[in-house]
Amino acid sequence: MKRLVHIVGLTVAALCLWHGGPAFAVEKRIALVIGNSGYTDMPSLANPANDARLMTETLSGLGFEVIEVIDANQRAIQLAVFEMQDRLFEAGKDAVGLFYYAGHGVQVNEQNYLIPLNSNIKNERDVAIAAVSAGFVLEQLEITENRMNFVILDACRNNPLTRSFRSASRGLARMDAPRGSLIAYSTGPGEVAADGTGVNSPYTLALAQMMQKPGLPAELMFKQVRDRVLADTEGEQTPWEESSLTGGDFYFRVDVSVTVETSADVLKGEDR
Repeated sequence: MKRLVHIVGLTVAALCLWHGGPAFAVEKRIALVIGNSGYTDMPSLANPANDARLMTETLSGLGFEVIEVIDANQRAIQLAVFEMQDRLFEAGKDAVGLFYYAGHGVQVNEQNYLIPLNSNIKNERDVAIAAVSAGFVLEQLEITENRMNFVILDACRNNPLTRSFRSASRGLARMDAPRGSLIAYSTGPGEVAADGTGVNSPYTLALAQMMQKPGLPAELMFKQVRDRVLADTEGEQTPWEESSLTGGDFYFRVDVSVTVETSADVLKGEDR
């Protein structure tokens, strides 16, 4: 009976290790992180490359296998998406995928596009040819049929092509999240996010901090990111999400201090 008490009293961390995995994750985690700062054909951005490196460091510490791409053209972004897709296929149905992008993004006809470096976009017609559709990213993730995906877009900075667009739309458009996925935006539909006055954007900085808090289900973690960004921007920027997550809660960091059932609890039960 003492042996049974010992097993029941293991912490979540110990249970994970007992099954052969690290405390922060049992499932395979794959992430693609992209940061575009060094634009030459439109205004450069100070922080996306820094934001991408911060996310790479954060996600790596949380058990993600990270593909990092800095200052990428269209081909590099598309190839990186396919590499992430291949790794998710290899990881199996229980894998968790995460796509993160920081840089310029625009909407055209209510479709969102990520702007690569050296895109040479002159008007709205060029966008579909020279940019990368956010819908393309969602489709490649959906094809893998893994259980859960996160798409995080810190790309709602001012449209750098407003003067050449007939319909000068601000920010990004709303997208439906496929089943088993969550799409997170650094600010609301049609709104503009701050690049930040420090080395990171307010959104990515809050995201990196909150992801590392133990015991927060993903949806609650994103809510706390929203609260932090609202406070840091004095109410000027409101992050938002579209979620179709299913199944049990996902934790970026498991709370290893929570015990399944302590030995003391079991012993008290025996005394009764």
